[in-house]
Amino acid sequence: MKRILVAILTIAMLVTTLPGLTGCKRKNKDWYNVTLDVYREGMKTNWANEDQYTGLNISDDLKTKDPNKQIGYLLVDLDKDGVDELLVGFNDGSTATKFTDVLVWHSDLGAYKLLGGGNGYYIYLCASNVLAMDSWYGSQTKRQFMTWDSKTNSFPVIDGEGKYLPMKWDLTEF
Repeated sequence: MKRILVAILTIAMLVTTLPGLTGCKRKNKDWYNVTLDVYREGMKTNWANEDQYTGLNISDDLKTKDPNKQIGYLLVDLDKDGVDELLVGFNDGSTATKFTDVLVWHSDLGAYKLLGGGNGYYIYLCASNVLAMDSWYGSQTKRQFMTWDSKTNSFPVIDGEGKYLPMKWDLTEF
């Protein structure tokens, strides 16, 4: 039964990307529902069938069971185009919510994970829908600030140092 459900969810997730692959660039306001079902199933099964979730590399931070960690998601319209983006992450008692996955509706690809983090390098949501992302550059960690632009399917880097602080957000649990 689990394999059938996973197969159905995987097929449904692929179908949501099909319009983008065939050239149809319609926006689906509720595109994230199928993706959320994949996360819910993964959480229930402790990611036993992770290899079947096409396009999702699940951070170990989401797989680790910790009673002090709230794992969940946030839907937010990052660029105010009327289509929510899906941010997946956790609250662990620190001052800011740590996001490991940022999934968007990409006009050419459909539902797509464009940003990923985890294992010490996270994405944070700041005021004005600005994202801050920690990355490893050579021998140091560097924080970049960016915004989502659905018209160009990109996250342009902006000057945000000292202007934006990562915030704590209430997450909806899976």
